[in-house]
Amino acid sequence: MKTQRHQRTRDKGRGFTLIEVMVALAVVAMALPALLTLVMTQLDGTVAIREKTQAFWVAENELTRIRMQQRYIDSMKLPETDKGTVVVGGMQWYWEMTREETSMENFYRIDVLVYAGGPVNPGSSGSSPSSTARRNLANKEPMAPSVRVSQ
Repeated sequence: MKTQRHQRTRDKGRGFTLIEVMVALAVVAMALPALLTLVMTQLDGTVAIREKTQAFWVAENELTRIRMQQRYIDSMKLPETDKGTVVVGGMQWYWEMTREETSMENFYRIDVLVYAGGPVNPGSSGSSPSSTARRNLANKEPMAPSVRVSQ
């Protein structure tokens, strides 16, 4: 008889009670959504930084193109406005350049605005803007801030 009672007491101390399991599950249920939200926020931030970096590269490339043309083509006149498309990082980008006179002679302010056009479709000619580009162009929402360069 003593052996049976001693055996039951030892078995009771080995596992978790139902209340302990429910409390542990409640803690996990509250922590997981917060962790997932944090991870998703970090991923969104990474994508936004990548796109802004690529947009900045597009603007810098256009400004460099203008500088090179001014330096090596004597007859090249800087246009008042210019625009175009370019593919960088597998995405199509639209850019608009405007030139403003300054108080100094032969010294201009150049603004380049860059808009995301979305992924490039290999089957298309690449000339029609995606819905993302149309929305960005319609709302005048550039991906990168204006880049100002003095020449």
